[in-house]
Formats: sequence, C-alpha cells, structure tokens
Amino acid sequence: MGENNGSQPQNVGFDDFRGFLSVSDMYTEWRDPTYNPEVALSPDRYKYIEDLPFSKYDVHSAKGGKIEEVKEITVDNIKNLDQDWCKYGEDFLKKQAGSKKPFFLYYCTRAAHFDNYPNSYYEGRSASRTVYGDAIVEIDDVFGRLIKVLQETGELENTLILFTSDNGPESEVPPAGRTAFRGAKGSTYEGGVRVPTFVYWKGVVKPRKSDGLFDLADVLPTSMAIAGKPGAEVSKLVPATTYIDGIDQLSFLAGDNSQSNRKSVFYFWDDKLSAVRVDEFKFMELAQQANAITQRGFNGGFSGGLVQAFGSIMFNLYTNPQEDETVGIRHIPLGVPLQTEFLRYRGVLKKYPGRVQISIH
Repeated sequence: MGENNGSQPQNVGFDDFRGFLSVSDMYTEWRDPTYNPEVALSPDRYKYIEDLPFSKYDVHSAKGGKIEEVKEITVDNIKNLDQDWCKYGEDFLKKQAGSKKPFFLYYCTRAAHFDNYPNSYYEGRSASRTVYGDAIVEIDDVFGRLIKVLQETGELENTLILFTSDNGPESEVPPAGRTAFRGAKGSTYEGGVRVPTFVYWKGVVKPRKSDGLFDLADVLPTSMAIAGKPGAEVSKLVPATTYIDGIDQLSFLAGDNSQSNRKSVFYFWDDKLSAVRVDEFKFMELAQQANAITQRGFNGGFSGGLVQAFGSIMFNLYTNPQEDETVGIRHIPLGVPLQTEFLRYRGVLKKYPGRVQISIH
C-alpha cells in the first residue's frame, strides 16, 4: 500500500481505512531538531521537504471513495495517533457486535517504529524508561483495550486473534528491540524475518507452543477458511492471474498438537529471491554483509553489501540459529530438496511476475 492511487487502501481491497500512507519517520524526522537538526533548523531545507508532494496527514478512506485528510501529523500530535486509532478500532469492533457477516480487522500500531513518540501518559512507564520501551507499554495497553471490547460485546469466543510483527527489530536507530538471531530488519537472516507470534481463540485454540512454519501470507486463506471458504475455494474468489502464496493453517492452529501445513518458507531481499527454508534447513543464494562497507556505528539490516553465495550456503537452524556455520558441504544430499524447492518457486515467479511499484534500486 502507499500514496499512488492504485496502491491506496480503498483501492486494494479494504472497505475502510484510518492511518497514514507512508513510513512513520517520514512525517516527523525532518521536523524534529532532536533527530534531524540539519533539516529542522534550516529554514530553506525545511521548506524544501515541506513542499515535496507527499502526504503529511493522518487520513481516512472508504471503498470506492477518495483519501480524506483528517489532520496534518506533527511532532506534537504524532504521540496521540495510537490513542486516536485505538478509539477508531474500538468503534469498529462495537459496530460488528452481533453481525452475521464475518469481519476482518487489520490493526497496526505506530509507536514501535522509529522515531518513537509515546503518548504523554506513557512517558517513563516502562522499566527501561526509554521512548521505545514506553511505546511498547502503550501498545500493550492498546491491545488490551481491543480485547476488552471483544469481551464486552460477546465476540471474544467468535474471534481469532493473531498478534505478530512484520519483521525483526530495526537495529540502526537506537533505542530498539533485540533479537537472539543474526541480522535485523532489512536482512534475510533470521533476525530480520523471524518474529514471535501469538494466536488466541477462546475455547478453540488450546494453550501450547510450536515452532511450526507460518508465513503472513497464510493469514488470507486461514481467515477465509474460518469464514466458510476453505482450501482451494479461495482461488475462486480472485482472478486466474493472481497467485496465492498463503496456505490454510486453520487445522494447525485449532487442532490438537497438529503440525503446520506449510513445508517451506521463502525469503526476499527487496524483489530478489534470497533463501528458502524446509524444516530446520535454510539454503541461501543472496546474503547481507552488514559490516562490508562501514565498521562503525549501528550497522543493521540496511547497511553493508549484498553478496551472491559462491558455494553451498546452508544452515541448520536448530543446531545453529545464529547462522554463522554453513553445513552445505556436509549435507549435500539435503541440499537437493532445498534447491529443488528454490527452483520451483522461481518458476512460480516467472509464471506470475510481480508488479513492481517502487524499488530501492
């Protein structure tokens, strides 16, 4: 999703949208002398960015309509966005109470993304007393408020709740989150893509934990299965030119100690296929070297260089989750099914080519 007309939320499937259209720091970084004094304290530079044709607003849109500007986002009011959006989310859930038609709420918070501006009420309320820590405490309360509405409206037992993140921690702008794995947001190492995920459905999902494979693409077919369109039925709802990457994981989530229905996961660096995982083994063709260019500073997922693997780079993520010891030569026979799956998906991409709207290259 984004600002161009074809990518706006109301034009890509959402019935209703409230939020902003770009990345969080675009709205404040150039305004804030704490983070970007080179621009914020230069009237000419400030005006240059202020006059650039990108949206600077918290917006609303509805299917079939146009973007409506709610308010311009500033350094002062950005700290209120999560509270405003939470109220919007609560109102949406209240409207769905008792409806016979299934609903889907995709709720994203802002506070965890740099730069962090926790609401004034939450300043200093985290144990770390950092803006990032305080923002996480605020998000926890936001999540609790949404759950409370489901309880009050009697919809908690009728709702699947999935709490996750779209990537690992951003590690180039402190303070930030941490990961036990190699890499961070922006890389295709586990630290960039592997995140904890919590699934809750009162009376349906039994308490347990699993390291079974699950991809965000699985949300679509899993949700549709719950709504009455399981398995291949989903394909009948989209054009024949649309390839569905997701897998119906309802039996995995709701079954008794059931296993994931997903056998492989693919990793992308921008629009390039970087790696594939099957079971505990991961085969890489493209990898990031975070310190390839600069040795100082916070080198994370967006620094360094991209390297084409020379030989068989393969990791056992059970014995070496840090991905610093390749076992490709020792396990050549195991490399065959991983490379076969890698080539299979390349064929999928050739048959169903992506439509690149914007690339970092």
